[in-house]
Amino acid sequence: MKLKYFLPFLVLIFFNIFPAMAVETVEPAEAQIWAKNKGEEILRILSSQDLEYKYKSLDQIMENDIDLDHAARFVVGKYWRQMTEDQRQKYVPLFKKYLSNAYKSFPLNLEKGAVDFKIEKALKSSAGTDVFCTIFIKKIEQSVDEKSKGGIHVIFTLTKNNQKIQVRDLKIEESSLLMSLRDRFYKMIHVDSDDEIDWFLEDFSTLVDDTEEKNEQTLYDFTHKM
Repeated sequence: MKLKYFLPFLVLIFFNIFPAMAVETVEPAEAQIWAKNKGEEILRILSSQDLEYKYKSLDQIMENDIDLDHAARFVVGKYWRQMTEDQRQKYVPLFKKYLSNAYKSFPLNLEKGAVDFKIEKALKSSAGTDVFCTIFIKKIEQSVDEKSKGGIHVIFTLTKNNQKIQVRDLKIEESSLLMSLRDRFYKMIHVDSDDEIDWFLEDFSTLVDDTEEKNEQTLYDFTHKM
């Protein structure tokens, strides 16, 4: 596995990247505690040898801690306004499945102790509370850049949504994961469907179904080896 390609999805799950609405301020001390506890929880899940448990646990985290409805709107940006209500009702559930399938496409056999992290500091900003984190990958592959050996630097902004802490935005080495997802969806809509939303939804549905089928086969193969 090329670890540098898996890392963005690990961080996505790790820190629940998507923006929330009706946000409130998170105190820096509270932000650091939340980040540390959430990170340790995710690492415990990923170090489990039970793939079915991993899938269920990570799905639960995504469902409970990520504002997927807002994320769905954000990644399609200007195209959201072009969608009819029926198209939106079809697209949003597909997007949720897409995101759930995304991390399952990568091997999740993370060895205990292979990844560690350090919360460096937390500072209030105009967008919320910025938490600075370094993720250390102890078994670096040769394909990973030399600079990654000193740790992957992550900055994410925490806010509260209805008294619940969530991440509003995230940057990995100064690259916004949210904007990367938006770029990907813009290309899918514009190139694959020539700006026709119905064509995009048809192609997107096929993509989601195919990936979900592959993930189900992976889980079946794993459970029947036990």
